[in-house]
Amino acid sequence: MQGAQQIELDLPCGIFYDLSNLIVDLNGTLTVDGKLVDGVLERLTELSKVLNVYILTADTNETVNDLVKEFPPDCNIKVHKLESGRGDIQKLAFLEELGRENTVAIGNGCNDALMLKEAALSLCIMGPEGASVEALMASNVVFHNICDALDIILSKNRLIATMRK
Repeated sequence: MQGAQQIELDLPCGIFYDLSNLIVDLNGTLTVDGKLVDGVLERLTELSKVLNVYILTADTNETVNDLVKEFPPDCNIKVHKLESGRGDIQKLAFLEELGRENTVAIGNGCNDALMLKEAALSLCIMGPEGASVEALMASNVVFHNICDALDIILSKNRLIATMRK
C-alpha cells in the first residue's frame, strides 16, 4: 500500500522477521477513553520513518477525525476506518492485503485477535482499558503500556532479548 520500508530482525534462535508494516488498533491500544496516550504520536511518527504505519479503528469513541488533526504534517501514518459489523474480519482482511508475513500488529480487544494470531509479530496491550483473553493468547508479547510496545520495535535489541529462545 505504501513505500518499501523495513526492519529486519534475525533472532539467535533462527527466527527471522522482515517487517515492512505496522497495524495498530486505536481504541484501548493507542488511546484511553478516546485520547492518545502520552508519547504515542512521537513514537508512531518515528516508526513511520522505517515502517508503513496503519491505524485501524471502528471509531467507537468518534474521535478519529480530531485525533488525525494532532498528527504532524510530515508524518506518514494512514488511518483506516472500519465499516460497521465484524471488525475482526475486516482487520484480518486488511492484514492479508498488506501481507501477514511482513506485518507487526498491535491490539487489545476481541476484534484484534484474528489479526494478532496471523501477523508475523503480534503485540498485545493490557492497559487501562484491559485486554481480551483472545488478544492475549494470540500475541507473541504483552505490554502494559503502548509506548513500551512501540519502543521495542524501535529497539531491535529489546525485541531480540524478549523473543529469543
